[in-house]
Amino acid sequence: MLYNENNLIFQKYRGNKLGGNEMAPSSGKMNTMFAVLGILTLGPHTGYDIKQHMEKSTRYFWNENYGQIYPVLAELLERQDVTVHVKRQKGKPDKKVYSITEQGKQTLSDWLSEPMEHMVMLKKNELLLRVFFGSNARPEIIIQHIKDHKKKLEEALQMFLGLEEWLKKQESDDPNIKYWLITNNYGKAQFSSLMRWCDESIRELENYIAKT
Repeated sequence: MLYNENNLIFQKYRGNKLGGNEMAPSSGKMNTMFAVLGILTLGPHTGYDIKQHMEKSTRYFWNENYGQIYPVLAELLERQDVTVHVKRQKGKPDKKVYSITEQGKQTLSDWLSEPMEHMVMLKKNELLLRVFFGSNARPEIIIQHIKDHKKKLEEALQMFLGLEEWLKKQESDDPNIKYWLITNNYGKAQFSSLMRWCDESIRELENYIAKT
């Protein structure tokens, strides 16, 4: 269902540019397109710059590799959602610097305005797999696994707290800051909640040990 909805959205954006026998891109490729367009709203970027920007911002919830970014840039260029400027460099390979067009901004805006299918699900999680079958080991072992997991969560939470502090020091008139803080708050809330789950689970298992 998700593929069909995204497929229809894409055809709505670019229906006049898709030939009758041309296959529409998959939803994953489409989302890569929108991620790239979003980064380009922040200014001109090379493909390398886009990847580095994602590593410093969106990678905690959305990331792409070079094998996805460069083909998408070529397609966006063909669809006139971006332009490219070749920057000559003495003694170095030329740089291709991409900029979003007004049409590209509209494509991104249209996508942001479309309804989406919200999928809330647990991905493969080795910790939960071990906890689920925990009765086959000593409870102290499962407790240690949970404690180790909590340490990793604490490290991740510190990252979000540091990013929040940095964002609050940026120019308040930048319209992006509000949305970046809201996105960051999602990460804070998620890791804080998981840390509480760790504490509750450890207490429950410790109580179980005390009773046996």
